[in-house]
Amino acid sequence: MKSSMLLCLGVLLLALGGCDRGAETDTPAEASLPGQGSGAESTATAGSGEAAGETLEAGGFRSTPINPARTAQLVTQGEGSQVNLRSQPTTQSTSQGYGLGGDPITLLRLAEGEGGFSWYYVKFAQSQAEGWVRGDFVDTTGQVASAAPGTAPEISTGPCGDSNRPEAFFETESFTIHLCQTPQGLSYIGINKTNNETLATADVRQDQGTYIAINGNYQYHVSDDNLAVYQITSGSYSQLESEEVIRHERFMY
Repeated sequence: MKSSMLLCLGVLLLALGGCDRGAETDTPAEASLPGQGSGAESTATAGSGEAAGETLEAGGFRSTPINPARTAQLVTQGEGSQVNLRSQPTTQSTSQGYGLGGDPITLLRLAEGEGGFSWYYVKFAQSQAEGWVRGDFVDTTGQVASAAPGTAPEISTGPCGDSNRPEAFFETESFTIHLCQTPQGLSYIGINKTNNETLATADVRQDQGTYIAINGNYQYHVSDDNLAVYQITSGSYSQLESEEVIRHERFMY
């Protein structure tokens, strides 16, 4: 719940035609989609946790494998807009090609950056080209696992229950927090590790990588780094407590 490019990648992509659409083009920087913020893709490093399979990419970015790999598709603001395929998870890296909205891709690795942006190391279904794409240009809502034939990913639903899908998990010194995807939308389940008291609410919003759970006059803001609890009185926010997230996981489907 708290979230290297191969040096031969350029040679591989050039050998494949440089992109999913043929020759590399001099495209402008990607524009953010509505609700994702504005400006260029994040260039900050990811967290320093040593998760299983974690890799230090060129430029200091840490990435973790998506296992099993998942399928998704590119999404853009306008018809015909291009999404750059990068050599590293930053806009300062080389654009080695591009894709278009609707292009099917396979998600292989995930790198987290500042500002709520995640990056996916992807493989195009048609050209087999590989590279990094910023997360707000990846539609993961219809993801399916690319597991080996005859196998299925094992997912622990935990407090979400069998009929709902776990979306994210966070742990602090005092709490474990589960975000569940239900037919009605996101729900938040916070469990006090000391007395096992549970807070559950279905009034949950997302803002740049932070989940905001609302329970009456109280709000619980949880990100990969921090859990903060606020009391709202006449529109004024008072912070009641704050704890560092010591472990987190965002589930991929």
